[in-house]
Amino acid sequence: MFETQKIDSFFSGEKNLLDEEEEVYISKRTKVVRFLKLFLPCLTALLLGVGVALFDFDTNSDTTLALADEEKVYFEKFRMKNTVFEITEKDNQLSTLRADVVEEIEPGKKLYNLTNPSAKTLDKGKTITLTAQFGTYNQKQQILKLNKDVVTNYNKEMEAHTNSATYDFAKEYGFGNEKIIGDGERGHFEADKFTFDKKKGIGTLIKNVVIRSKDFELKSPDKATLFLNDNKFISTNATVKKGKDTLKGNTVTAFFKDTKSFDIDKAYSKGHTEIYSDGKKAFADRGEYQASTGLVKLFDNVKIVDSNGYTATADFGIYNSKKKIFTLEKNVKVKDKNGYTAVAESGIYDLNKKTFTLEKNVKIDKGTNVITAPKAIYFQSKDEFRFYDDVKVTQADNTATANSGVYFVKKNVAELEGNVVITKNGNMVKGDKAISDFTTSKSRLIAKNGGRISGKLIESTLKEKKDK
Repeated sequence: MFETQKIDSFFSGEKNLLDEEEEVYISKRTKVVRFLKLFLPCLTALLLGVGVALFDFDTNSDTTLALADEEKVYFEKFRMKNTVFEITEKDNQLSTLRADVVEEIEPGKKLYNLTNPSAKTLDKGKTITLTAQFGTYNQKQQILKLNKDVVTNYNKEMEAHTNSATYDFAKEYGFGNEKIIGDGERGHFEADKFTFDKKKGIGTLIKNVVIRSKDFELKSPDKATLFLNDNKFISTNATVKKGKDTLKGNTVTAFFKDTKSFDIDKAYSKGHTEIYSDGKKAFADRGEYQASTGLVKLFDNVKIVDSNGYTATADFGIYNSKKKIFTLEKNVKVKDKNGYTAVAESGIYDLNKKTFTLEKNVKIDKGTNVITAPKAIYFQSKDEFRFYDDVKVTQADNTATANSGVYFVKKNVAELEGNVVITKNGNMVKGDKAISDFTTSKSRLIAKNGGRISGKLIESTLKEKKDK
């Protein structure tokens, strides 16, 4: 047994040097010291026990204590369940990160392994959530890395799946380098990689991009940038399909109704633009599309190429995707593989009827043969032009006029009808019908139904015939 009186005398000094009052004070003090020496270890053990019970800390017995500066010792790595991190971003939005299990990677480094993590942040009132099976979180840098079955949900309008993703809460920026597949209520997208900039409200799909809705599909080998708050995307080297029609452009900007469907309201193509429809190809330097009207407007260096071998060019064009009609305006020119050229102020190309209507100052050239009229219609199935109102055929040494006419492209022959008049070297003859051969550059008159051919010949012509 310890002799407490001797111990007290040792700590308090010689007894005879102390007066009676000091002896009482020292006696009380030593009793307090002895009590604290015995009670503090018990209190510490009790508090640690309560901490383990409340917070479910799991210590790692294999890990040695890390020394900070030979004076400070960090705790061992810990493991917590059902943990919530609250993160304040630069826009003062409060984001949260939850996990079923949070385990420290290195003591004191604020690096954690996460099991079943889920994060939530806001983008101008729209809620964005992230979930995965596993992840890591750097609390100092506010960087969250997710892997395996990563799911992103944008305001319950669009959900995307990938196998890994990184989000920086400090920079409000995320990215993923593995294939991503997303779906809205009636829309779908996929790409090899992606980035997301929350501050700008921009999501970028990178490489082998596909965006699809009910009757629309966009593909790009490069990228498509979605401006989520503006409901639009910009894609490079894009191919857009709507029904049987295809639009290509160096840069395509499209506005869609919402992120649930990706149905396009309008689209703009800048740079080289192409349209494919029913075997016809249209090219221009830029284009505009309106879904409400189904119209595609083409600007600058407009050209239509037909599979049968002719091309049509103009300064401006409109394609009606609903009616399948191309309308060309200003400096319209048609060139055919058979060698003729047709020009007019405007042209209408009907893909259903397979007709091309030229209007205003129509002129067709074939070698030295020229046909002019206010209006002409080309019938693709018959490979022929029909001319209306004041038709005129000019050849090397004669001119023929009529009310209407037909030019047979393969035969290279024009037939004129109605008040036909042929003029040659000052001579004029009239008839019911005229046939102009563009190969020989000669025309002849034909009387129909017992009709007569009449004309006026100048005297020099009659004399030449008598002499012969």
